[in-house]
Amino acid sequence: MLVKRSSRLWDTPLYADFPRSEYEDRIARARKYMQEAKIDILVLWDDVNIRYFTGFHSLHWSAMTLQPAVYLLPLEKDPVIVVPDFFAGVAEGYTYEQNIWLLPKPHVTKVIRDLPADIAGAVKELGCGNGRVGLESGFRGGMIIPRPVNDIDRFRGELDGATFVDGADVIWRCRTIKSASEVDALRQASQAVVRAYNELVADFRLGMSERDMGRMLRHSILEYTEDCAPLIATASGRRIVMPDTPSDYDEVTLSLGDRLVFEPLPTCKGYYGSCCRLFQIGPLPEEALRKSEAVDKAQAAAMAAVKPGVRGGELTEIVAEVLRGEGIQPTIEVVGHGVGLRPQEPPMLAEDEEMAIEEGMVLAVEIWVVDWSGISVKEGKLVPEVFGNEDYVVVTKNGCDQFPSFPKNIRTLPYEGSLL
Repeated sequence: MLVKRSSRLWDTPLYADFPRSEYEDRIARARKYMQEAKIDILVLWDDVNIRYFTGFHSLHWSAMTLQPAVYLLPLEKDPVIVVPDFFAGVAEGYTYEQNIWLLPKPHVTKVIRDLPADIAGAVKELGCGNGRVGLESGFRGGMIIPRPVNDIDRFRGELDGATFVDGADVIWRCRTIKSASEVDALRQASQAVVRAYNELVADFRLGMSERDMGRMLRHSILEYTEDCAPLIATASGRRIVMPDTPSDYDEVTLSLGDRLVFEPLPTCKGYYGSCCRLFQIGPLPEEALRKSEAVDKAQAAAMAAVKPGVRGGELTEIVAEVLRGEGIQPTIEVVGHGVGLRPQEPPMLAEDEEMAIEEGMVLAVEIWVVDWSGISVKEGKLVPEVFGNEDYVVVTKNGCDQFPSFPKNIRTLPYEGSLL
């Protein structure tokens, strides 16, 4: 049974990501879209959605035996956040929520299995037991309810008078349009990558492994922002082509002729920045330089076309046309995506995508030319042909503004030119 906390110890949280007005605006927009969709209450279990609407976050989301928070956002009454009793201070420290309801003995298995019934009871108490209940489900964005199926079945079973509807569209309509504060967080995270690349280029030495470079880059990023996920690295020196793995392997040596693509994912206030770049160990062959410059040209064309009303599918056509004009056959069906509290969010800039770009979105525009079958065999290793880049833009009224980025003309390591 949930216990209602009588009052807050502090009126204002000490460690909130953003000011109160930021969350008030998010809730107001959500309620506007809920009213349009005839949704009486949103019930949120996902950590990112809860952080977006409340500011609550926790290091315990990976604990399968514990639910760090559930958020109930009614159309008319005040919202409620439900947390384990020992997280009362966390809720007060991060959120402005007035209604903090506590779950006693939250580590007990029976208590966890009964939580869905408790949440259903809270929905009824908020007057929505026979209403339209919005869940984290829908067509776009892969949004899920991160709880066991039996828990969600129990929750729905306890609300036999309710109608359950997809709430993902309401949530994405809020999350895809970024406030000035969100844009600033994304910009800071991306700027950390740019600074770290400068240090990487300055400090690189022949003989380093992929792991050496990855650790150096991640260490530098952490000097400039709060966190950084393991770096996605693709090295042409791997014996097996693995395009989505961290740079953790000592045996991936780097020698003249190798090519390395880095895609760091640092965060600031939970928002993911990035700036993807390719580096050639030693001189870049003439044909490789031509293809690398073609990728940059295609990205520039895509960015020039970004504006409100343009569909993601249109951008793929623009990129494909540029690449074909350079004698390159497009190989990947996506040229970017939205970013935010996840490194990939709607809209997808991909083939046949109909979702329109809107002012206030932040997009990652990334162009890849890839042949995983390999273009050569070097020392018993299949060397793939990989060219790629990624930069962020924020959509404005008439176009877009690019985030700070690392110079694209720095493509080789060791680099002997100026970094200024």
